[in-house]
Amino acid sequence: MAAFEINAAKHAADTDSLCLDPGRLREEPIIASKIYDSCRQQDCLTANEIGPARAAEPVYIDGELIKEGEILVPPHDAAAVTIENLKLRKIIVVDKKPCPFKNGFWDIDVKYVFEYVLTFREADGDVILCVKARSIFNKKVTLFGSASSEFVMGTDLFKNMGESTAFNAEPFIWVEGKAVALAAEIRYCCKNKPHDVAVTIGLFTIIQIFRLVNLKVESRGFSIPRECDNIDPTNPCEFFDALDFPMDIFAPPQRPEFVAGISGNIPRSKHGFSEER
Repeated sequence: MAAFEINAAKHAADTDSLCLDPGRLREEPIIASKIYDSCRQQDCLTANEIGPARAAEPVYIDGELIKEGEILVPPHDAAAVTIENLKLRKIIVVDKKPCPFKNGFWDIDVKYVFEYVLTFREADGDVILCVKARSIFNKKVTLFGSASSEFVMGTDLFKNMGESTAFNAEPFIWVEGKAVALAAEIRYCCKNKPHDVAVTIGLFTIIQIFRLVNLKVESRGFSIPRECDNIDPTNPCEFFDALDFPMDIFAPPQRPEFVAGISGNIPRSKHGFSEER
């Protein structure tokens, strides 16, 4: 038997042994959606964050038309309200852009749309009216997604990308959420007149930033994201004051520091700027 035939037979035997031994570990190259960063958050949303309940569809209350998106005014004889059938109807990634102060990080703006039914009752408990309502919550987080670059790729996995195409390699965003109805109450204005409805919604959410990469992996189970670092849209100065001073913008690092990934940014300390460089 020729040497080639012997080697070919040995290779076939080795291959067969691998196939017959499903418990044996093997390295397999895959194209995977690698998570570069992620965070989780548990938010208790009140009227301070989501505003008063708004109509999810046109409805007449006390003879007045309330259009879709307008604030719901309770019936004049309503003494109580309950929230039911809460659904997290949509999660929308509104915006994703590089963070201007932290290289490789991305500012992500996510919108959550909740829909539910408000049931208004009289003082004796009789139902007056059931109304479909809506609330919206906007959340901002910053996650590491690495730097973007432009390259050329070709694939038929995505629509209209069967040919080689210039592709801006931005990371992708994946958001999951679960909503829980917690409470609803009628708010009154002058002379105890019903004014609007304040609802309280519990939101569990996970936000992940990922890229398509080539990997060889071994699974160790599910990953548990850290808690999100909140960016309070109503307090931008507090967020800005907590940022490191971006000296890299004013004094770009020289080649040795750049290659080594050493930053000249000045970190914030508890009592102001740190003097360490």
